[in-house]
Amino acid sequence: MNQAAPSLSSARHARLFVALAMAGSTLLTWAPFLGKRDLLYRYWDGPHYAYLAKTLYRVPIDHPFTPYHLTPAYYATHFPLYPLSIRLLVPLTLGHYFPAMLLSTLLASVVAAILFFEILVRWDLVASPVWTGILFAFLPPRWVLYHSVGASEPLFMVFVFAAFLAYAANRTGPLILAIALASLTRIMGVLLVPAFMMAALLDRRPRQVLWLPVSLLGVAALFCWHRVLYGDFFAYFTRNVEQSGHIARVPLRLMWDLAGAGDLHGTELTFGLFALYGIGTLALARHRAIFFYGLAFLGLNLFVFHYDLARMFLPIAPFSLLVGYDRVLSQKPCRWGLPLVVILDVIYTRGLIPTNVVVPWVFESLGRVLR
Repeated sequence: MNQAAPSLSSARHARLFVALAMAGSTLLTWAPFLGKRDLLYRYWDGPHYAYLAKTLYRVPIDHPFTPYHLTPAYYATHFPLYPLSIRLLVPLTLGHYFPAMLLSTLLASVVAAILFFEILVRWDLVASPVWTGILFAFLPPRWVLYHSVGASEPLFMVFVFAAFLAYAANRTGPLILAIALASLTRIMGVLLVPAFMMAALLDRRPRQVLWLPVSLLGVAALFCWHRVLYGDFFAYFTRNVEQSGHIARVPLRLMWDLAGAGDLHGTELTFGLFALYGIGTLALARHRAIFFYGLAFLGLNLFVFHYDLARMFLPIAPFSLLVGYDRVLSQKPCRWGLPLVVILDVIYTRGLIPTNVVVPWVFESLGRVLR
């Protein structure tokens, strides 16, 4: 017992360290906006989630966002678990929805950091789980932004990491539950099903292969609810695919269009994203479940036709970037460069947040609804 105690104590300190790094990263992002918190509250899509937390999807025709020409069916694209988490935290913020929104994001981010650290340790993925856990708080910059505003990504990461831990423990029930919860947070959670099915097949877990599709029942139930609310079982796809055109019929359509328009910056950024994440994912080939998870998202993103492609890569960033490039990132020069990364993150978020916010008069109208 005397030999085990230091190890347990060290593990507790490591978890605390990565949790504090994540919380510290969020606080650094918030710092420039302490005197104008409304900019954090107004950053899209946070106001939508706060509104849904209040109304629980009972959205009238004359809702506060009608100036943006959004029908009630638009909210089929916002899945329910993140708004529900906000609603649960509202009593802690004395009935204020926007502070509850940021609190939900912060808590989910910290839990995600701890669970990611557990994965790194359990699967022996990197040279230093603590160092990689710290990097997870600061890279990539798009993740820093979305673990600091109203967004569903941090909660989605919690369930994704929980699914990987359940798979590592060969616990089918918790794995199915984690995938179902991830899918009810963001639609992309359904990609966990084929990813884990492929891994389970190669790992000779036939029972798991047969049971994993059960996790899709949560999304099926949600779509049935959409049929009741909006009269359209496929309301999510009607809005997100047909109207917005976020999915193209041919791969790399976004890159083709950017190149054809002479947008050198956009074309090279898109090329860099696919090259960076593609190589990082290939580096994970010996970890079957993680590798197939990365491939599933790479395959989806080939058909994404949306300006915010960097956001679409966030679900695989912890693995494809931080684990895939660990041989580079664990080197001493990279560790010395962390302060520079932190400074760049602050510049990035401070400059970007004010550019993508709800207009003040719509926000005021929303505020009256949330009282």
